[in-house]
Amino acid sequence: MSDWGQITGSDTMWHQLEGKIVKVVDTTHGTGQEMLLRIVKNDSGGTLTVARKFMGFSVTDAGDFGRRSSGFAGAGKVCKPLDDAYTVGQVIPDDDLFYVVEEGPCYVKTEASAVALTGTGNVVASDASGFVNGTPCAQASEYAAGVINAAAITVATDIMVQISRGLNPIGT
Repeated sequence: MSDWGQITGSDTMWHQLEGKIVKVVDTTHGTGQEMLLRIVKNDSGGTLTVARKFMGFSVTDAGDFGRRSSGFAGAGKVCKPLDDAYTVGQVIPDDDLFYVVEEGPCYVKTEASAVALTGTGNVVASDASGFVNGTPCAQASEYAAGVINAAAITVATDIMVQISRGLNPIGT
């Protein structure tokens, strides 16, 4: 059963909601701006523990991409972060639905090794563990997840990322 006391889902339950985009007003960061959230299903085969990370998309079955999450994103992969409204440490059971930020502000933790995001507006990508890669996005070979609001040089710290809409890599 989920942390919300709801019924336990199945692989086909709530299928019609997967991948839907909803518009909300940002109350978490106090900006008041409109944000877009994407509904995705935990398709990892196990529980996901909420962290300030990027989520990857499943490609197990045709039609999964953009609708189901395989877990935390790999290096440079197409990804979206978990919505900041979730509490770090909360558990999302397998087959439960949850929100990722499609467009708007979201905190994502920087990687645990060197971080050299020295410019406001640096474009960022995921590292191998779903954290913000410590170097600016190599846009020719990585998915540009968004841009940072301020320079970041501290490892393993939450930074504000303005998430870019869409699931296509730059240049496609």
